[in-house]
Amino acid sequence: MYLGKVIGNIVSTIKHEDYRGHKLMLVQPVTPEGDPWKASLIAVDLVGAGPGETVMFVNEGNSARQLLGLGNEGPARAVIVGIVDEVELAEETEQRLREMKPMVRDDRLGWEGS
Repeated sequence: MYLGKVIGNIVSTIKHEDYRGHKLMLVQPVTPEGDPWKASLIAVDLVGAGPGETVMFVNEGNSARQLLGLGNEGPARAVIVGIVDEVELAEETEQRLREMKPMVRDDRLGWEGS
């Protein structure tokens, strides 16, 4: 499970039947501090998240298909499974994160460590 920030809605009038009745959202994976760390992705929203909200999401096909009740061939990978109210880090974790290398944008790969 990962943290992400919803950065937009995906509007699609024609989409696979497995997506009918579900919102598709554009999610930017973020660190616990809220910093982007990977390229954005499209996720099926199961919880009613909206732009600007921090969410929990899974990004694994089998988990996504099970959550959506799809068979083995269902075209799903990322699913929003929760809306985050707050992230509270232990003091030791905060110190370790401050010591880590800063993240930099690589337009070919998304966000990567420097």
